[in-house]
Amino acid sequence: MKDSQAVEEMIQFIKAWDPFHYGEDFYETEPADVISALYDAEDPLSLAKEIQAIYHHSFEQLLPIENCQDIANQLFVIRDSSSCSR
Repeated sequence: MKDSQAVEEMIQFIKAWDPFHYGEDFYETEPADVISALYDAEDPLSLAKEIQAIYHHSFEQLLPIENCQDIANQLFVIRDSSSCSR
Protein backbone atom coordinates (compact mmCIF):
# COMPACT_ATOMS: atom_id res chain seq x y z
CA MET A 1 0.00 0.00 0.00
CA LYS A 2 1.39 3.41 -0.92
CA ASP A 3 1.55 6.15 1.70
CA SER A 4 -1.14 8.20 -0.07
CA GLN A 5 -3.46 5.20 -0.08
CA ALA A 6 -2.73 4.55 3.58
CA VAL A 7 -3.43 8.16 4.50
CA GLU A 8 -6.73 8.12 2.60
CA GLU A 9 -7.69 4.85 4.29
CA MET A 10 -6.83 6.32 7.69
CA ILE A 11 -8.83 9.48 7.03
CA GLN A 12 -11.87 7.44 6.05
CA PHE A 13 -11.40 5.23 9.11
CA ILE A 14 -11.24 8.24 11.44
CA LYS A 15 -14.30 9.85 9.85
CA ALA A 16 -16.24 6.59 10.08
CA TRP A 17 -15.40 6.39 13.77
CA ASP A 18 -17.67 9.43 14.32
CA PRO A 19 -17.19 9.52 18.12
CA PHE A 20 -19.87 12.17 18.72
CA HIS A 21 -22.39 10.79 16.20
CA TYR A 22 -22.49 13.99 14.14
CA GLY A 23 -22.03 12.16 10.83
CA GLU A 24 -18.86 11.26 8.99
CA ASP A 25 -18.75 14.51 7.01
CA PHE A 26 -18.89 16.67 10.15
CA TYR A 27 -15.21 16.28 11.01
CA GLU A 28 -13.03 18.62 8.97
CA THR A 29 -9.72 19.21 10.72
CA GLU A 30 -9.63 16.37 13.24
CA PRO A 31 -8.72 13.54 10.83
CA ALA A 32 -5.76 15.51 9.47
CA ASP A 33 -4.65 16.39 13.01
CA VAL A 34 -4.86 12.74 14.05
CA ILE A 35 -2.84 11.60 11.00
CA SER A 36 -0.18 14.19 11.78
CA ALA A 37 -0.06 13.01 15.39
CA LEU A 38 0.18 9.39 14.21
CA TYR A 39 3.39 10.02 12.31
CA ASP A 40 4.89 11.74 15.38
CA ALA A 41 3.67 9.15 17.92
CA GLU A 42 6.01 6.58 19.37
CA ASP A 43 3.31 4.15 20.45
CA PRO A 44 -0.48 3.69 20.43
CA LEU A 45 -0.95 5.00 23.98
CA SER A 46 0.74 8.31 23.22
CA LEU A 47 -1.38 8.58 20.07
CA ALA A 48 -4.53 7.76 22.05
CA LYS A 49 -3.78 10.64 24.43
CA GLU A 50 -3.21 12.95 21.48
CA ILE A 51 -6.49 11.85 19.84
CA GLN A 52 -8.29 12.54 23.10
CA ALA A 53 -6.71 16.01 23.26
CA ILE A 54 -7.55 16.82 19.61
CA TYR A 55 -11.23 16.01 20.00
CA HIS A 56 -11.41 17.67 23.42
CA HIS A 57 -9.98 20.85 21.92
CA SER A 58 -12.49 20.82 19.05
CA PHE A 59 -15.63 19.73 20.91
CA GLU A 60 -14.93 20.44 24.59
CA GLN A 61 -15.94 16.87 25.41
CA LEU A 62 -13.55 14.28 26.77
CA LEU A 63 -13.61 10.94 24.98
CA PRO A 64 -12.84 7.82 27.01
CA ILE A 65 -9.18 6.94 26.61
CA GLU A 66 -10.17 3.34 25.85
CA ASN A 67 -12.05 4.48 22.74
CA CYS A 68 -9.08 6.53 21.64
CA GLN A 69 -6.76 3.59 22.31
CA ASP A 70 -8.83 1.35 20.02
CA ILE A 71 -8.58 3.89 17.21
CA ALA A 72 -4.87 4.42 17.84
CA ASN A 73 -4.19 0.68 17.65
CA GLN A 74 -6.00 0.39 14.32
CA LEU A 75 -4.20 3.42 12.90
CA PHE A 76 -0.83 1.94 13.84
CA VAL A 77 -1.78 -1.26 12.00
CA ILE A 78 -2.70 0.69 8.87
CA ARG A 79 0.45 2.84 9.09
CA ASP A 80 2.72 -0.12 9.68
CA SER A 81 1.21 -2.16 6.85
CA SER A 82 1.87 0.80 4.56
CA SER A 83 5.51 1.14 5.55
CA CYS A 84 6.21 -2.60 5.34
CA SER A 85 5.09 -2.98 1.75
CA ARG A 86 7.49 -0.53 0.13
